Amino acid sequence: MTKARIAPFYIPAVIGLGAIALVVGSQDIGSRDIDPVMVLVLAGLAGIAQRLPVFLFKSSAVSVAFAATIASYVLYGTGVALGVNLVSAAVNAFTPKRKPLRKSLFNAGVLTVSAFLASTTYQVVGGQVPPGNIAATIAAVAVSGLVYFLVNSAIVAGVVTLTSHTTFTQVYKENYSWMIVNYLATATNGAALALAYQSLELFGTFTFVLPLGVAWYSFKLYMVKSTEVRHRNDELQTLNEALEATNTRLAQSHISVIGALVGALDAKDHYTHGHSAATMFHAVGLARKLALTEEEIAAVQLAALFHDIGKIGIPEEILCKAGPLTDEEWVEMKRHTLIGEALLSQVPMLERVRPIVVAHHERWDGNGYPNRLRGDEIPRAAQVITVADSFQAMTSTRSYRKAMSHPAAIAELRRCAGTQFNPAVVDAFIEFLEEESASKAERRAPAHEREHALASEHVAETATRVIH
Repeated sequence: MTKARIAPFYIPAVIGLGAIALVVGSQDIGSRDIDPVMVLVLAGLAGIAQRLPVFLFKSSAVSVAFAATIASYVLYGTGVALGVNLVSAAVNAFTPKRKPLRKSLFNAGVLTVSAFLASTTYQVVGGQVPPGNIAATIAAVAVSGLVYFLVNSAIVAGVVTLTSHTTFTQVYKENYSWMIVNYLATATNGAALALAYQSLELFGTFTFVLPLGVAWYSFKLYMVKSTEVRHRNDELQTLNEALEATNTRLAQSHISVIGALVGALDAKDHYTHGHSAATMFHAVGLARKLALTEEEIAAVQLAALFHDIGKIGIPEEILCKAGPLTDEEWVEMKRHTLIGEALLSQVPMLERVRPIVVAHHERWDGNGYPNRLRGDEIPRAAQVITVADSFQAMTSTRSYRKAMSHPAAIAELRRCAGTQFNPAVVDAFIEFLEEESASKAERRAPAHEREHALASEHVAETATRVIH
């Protein structure tokens, strides 16, 4: 069942259990010798302690009043303990301000159920009423105090969980996980208070009021420190979120600048206009054909968009030269991979894209540039882009040659498989082209444009997928 379905029944169930426990537990009152003055003292201690609670969170608080409850069931049994407990519940209904009736009844139910089970546990494990052996009394009180703590904290954490967006584990860990020692110490104080009354009557009782004060202070100090830690954690989280947002905006700004450079490159060399878009279309299709992961496909998409970005730093007379390049000009042209790497290195979000861009002119046989990588030393995504880029270059008209036909370009890919290209990647690319040829020719060009537009529009989002 969901929280929304359980919550309406949870609070009435706790109230009902508290009423049952009160009726059952009150049946032993007539069987005990009771000192009314001591009962009033215990009730007064419970009321005062409950008036000075330590608040855990908006919906609950804890006090040392349960020490008086423990002393009550050690001296007089469950019935008197539940009566003293009701004093705590009554004071709680007005502390720190008046609470709604439903909440007051719920709190009373929690306290009553906790006290009833603790008192029952005390007697089950051998605790005597009134107390006899000191060691046995302390041991029985420790066990019953543990039961009181677990029942009380679990019920309250449960209602907070049902009425908020937190989990039970989060509520319990944040507010109760380190309080068990405090509870056990306070329970022991309750036992000591009862034993002191047996030995020294009211004088002994008042002697143990001071340890109860120390226990209350330990609760208070714990919550103050816990609150400080939570506030610091909240501040750090807010700061981290602000830094992350700033870094994202900065990265998006850098990527936008690089995207603008791609547009400037297209304008600079009209022969290669749209080359990145077409390369991206084929590279992404090939990546999917090879069953690359979504992260790898995202990297291929960005790398294909930016693979020739370094050409922005190549002199226009070389980039647009009508004839073959000289040896010196060819050396200069090869620098575009390193220039592209340098540009992308300024954007941390593109860290996974940079090695692909710098390696897209490496060859399978190790005779490529700039680092002469061989075989699987070449990033898989770079192998994909190399094939797609080469096919697009061969089938495009350039200033120094005419475009090759698709069959001729495919034949050239086959010829260079094993030397320039990974043979498996070439085979997958040819299969991809054959599948694409089944579509009408007029649908392919718009697909290029859509792929490019989509990548340009959502490039920051894609880069985030790459880095993660």
